[in-house]
Parts: sequence; C-alpha cells; structure tokens
Amino acid sequence: MFCVSEGEASLSIVLETGDSSASSDGPAPAVPVVGPPPVARVVARRVCQVAFAGMLASEPARAEVHAWVERLGDLTAPMMAGNVLIEAVDRARKERHYRVRMDLTMPTGVVVVDYDHPSNRPHEDVYVAIRNAFRAARRQLDALREASGPSASERPA
Repeated sequence: MFCVSEGEASLSIVLETGDSSASSDGPAPAVPVVGPPPVARVVARRVCQVAFAGMLASEPARAEVHAWVERLGDLTAPMMAGNVLIEAVDRARKERHYRVRMDLTMPTGVVVVDYDHPSNRPHEDVYVAIRNAFRAARRQLDALREASGPSASERPA
C-alpha cells in the first residue's frame, strides 16, 4: 500500500497482484482508494457595515473591524446587525485623530459604543481607535450576556 500526501488531501493506492495461474498478463492495474474529502470550515461573515467620515474609505481598516468582530467569536455570534463608523477629526489644526462609534444589534438588546465612552477616546492611530472601541464593546457584550442569564449550553440538564 502506498500513501501519497499533498497538503490536506491524501490518496492511498492499493496494488493488487494477480494470481499467476489465473492470468498471464501480469499484475492487475493499481486501483486508487480515495478517502473522504477534507472538511472545509465555512464561517458565515457576520453582518457588519463599516462607514467612514472625514476620510477616504480604507480597506485595511475595514478588514480590521471584521477581524475584531470574528475575534469576539461567541459574543457576536447572535449578532443580527452591526454598524461601525470610523471618523477622522482634526483637533485644533494639529494632527488628525480617529474615533469609532458602533451599534451592535443583538437579540437581547443593542450595544452602543459612542464617542463619550470612557475607554473610547479619539486616538491618532486608527487601529488603536478600533481596538479601544471593540474592547469597550466586549465589556458591554459580556455584561449583556450575564444579564440575560445562562445560555442553553450552560444550563443544567
């Protein structure tokens, strides 16, 4: 038996030898035996719209927002809708700062992280502003989950 492996998929080939008394043509051809195909994990992208104000739309910033939504995992799994606004503001003609506002609509309520949230202050780096907003959202999502009671998987049988 030979086993050939390429990345995720593997192919096993079994060689059958023919009985010399039954056939004089030589050994039978190789018969490939293919195992089950690799299982691909399909993850639906959660519904989250990203808008920009005071700046051009930035695909890396949009990807960072979607990465944070995925990073929150189980907290954002039941999310029905999400709106994230990344806004560039100029502070007294000095350097540009960024602030992030988000509304995450969950089945049990709406999580709003606004500009006046204590841990969501404007920042000079857009990625730090996104990180701070999602950390504040994580704390609110944790509080919302604790207030709604144990989930079906956490309830005693």
